[in-house]
Amino acid sequence: MKKRNVLVAWTLILFLTVVVLEVVYTPYDYAGYQIANNVGEGVAQADYPPIQGPYQVVYVTCEQWQFLFSPHVVGAPTVTVVQAGVPVLFIVRSMDVTHGFYVNTEGNFATQGIQFGVMAVPGYTDFVTWNFQPTVFQGNQSLYHVMCSEYCGVTAQGLGHPWMDALIIVVPHGSAGVALQSKMLGGNLPEILNGSAS
Repeated sequence: MKKRNVLVAWTLILFLTVVVLEVVYTPYDYAGYQIANNVGEGVAQADYPPIQGPYQVVYVTCEQWQFLFSPHVVGAPTVTVVQAGVPVLFIVRSMDVTHGFYVNTEGNFATQGIQFGVMAVPGYTDFVTWNFQPTVFQGNQSLYHVMCSEYCGVTAQGLGHPWMDALIIVVPHGSAGVALQSKMLGGNLPEILNGSAS
């Protein structure tokens, strides 16, 4: 009888542990997730997701220990600017080791939770599409912090994975936002393509 009780207790502990880990570590379980933002996500070497209407294209090159955007803010290759309300297709690749391109929720701190992301695997082209929703803009900008979610090493000088981050600045859609975006990017705006969902 004692063995049965111990077995039942350990089975219950294991089950509850799995449930708790699933809830805590599933990025779509947090309160700020909006299904409307997720307009598609892909896997390595897949076709681009079906997107209806115009969308922006931003290229992301991951390498130890930085994210490089194209287009990027003049003088700051780890910062890009996109418009709210227009889907953004991030085309992500890694130059060296596996990296995780993960974007946190909007805010001033990088610890507010993961909004979306994709793995960057050497030799593959990965992508993710996201529609940044208009928010309460402070100075006509919203900040989204990018972090590497896959351990990619460190150097003797103290740099490395813990400091691999970048910034996405979201400006309002419209002429004022386009003017601000153009100024920050030095006139090198993201490609705007017109998709037709199939």
